[in-house]
Amino acid sequence: MADSYPSATVRGVDIFPPPVSWMPPNCVFEVDDILREWTWRKPFDYIHIRILLGAFDDAGWSLAYDRCYKGLEPGGWIEQVEFDINLHSEDGSLKPEHHLSSWGKNMIACGQRAGRPLTTQSTMKAAIEKAGFVDVHEHVYKVPLGPWAKNDLLKEAGRVNYLVWTSGLEGYAMWLLTKFGAPEPWTKEEVHVFLASVRKELSDPSIHAYQYVRRVWARKPTEEDSKAKGETKTPEVDIKVEK
Repeated sequence: MADSYPSATVRGVDIFPPPVSWMPPNCVFEVDDILREWTWRKPFDYIHIRILLGAFDDAGWSLAYDRCYKGLEPGGWIEQVEFDINLHSEDGSLKPEHHLSSWGKNMIACGQRAGRPLTTQSTMKAAIEKAGFVDVHEHVYKVPLGPWAKNDLLKEAGRVNYLVWTSGLEGYAMWLLTKFGAPEPWTKEEVHVFLASVRKELSDPSIHAYQYVRRVWARKPTEEDSKAKGETKTPEVDIKVEK
């Protein structure tokens, strides 16, 4: 984003310092908690949210969207991209007995018990609308897991997705399974054994798994939007129901 818009200041915000050694001069990384009171005084033109599954409980998400709404210029845009952690295959290569097949259901159940939903991709559109945004759009993509796709773009996306999975597996699973696993919390050793099997399946080129990625983008209304809404307000009508 900073490369594409060199005249803009792009701020990357996370609760931990990012592992980067170089960045464009107009890109600034900051360590902050977006649920706390925002200290940025100048409103933003665009806010992008990405891969925050499990970051907040329902109240936290409502607060996050409210912060984004208030932090945008009228007419500014919000965009969010989240993965569905359930995996699928269209050729039957992902079988019910595979650990990857039950991964999503297992993790989502742990997230529910933890009070940290891992289904944000299915709720974020309605939550963004509820926060007051208008002109809301949604698009769903299929992203391969691994470089099995024939299309060059999808093959590259699959490679990146594979690296994301293999580098983040323990981080995704350890806390959820050792705290909220079923029928009782797992031991660390059990998690390591489980993840070894998952990694083996991830590296199996015969498994053609993919997952859905959902993108939602919307606009903060302007005064003109409010005026137009007032002008087109539907008149109240009395309705009589005959029984």
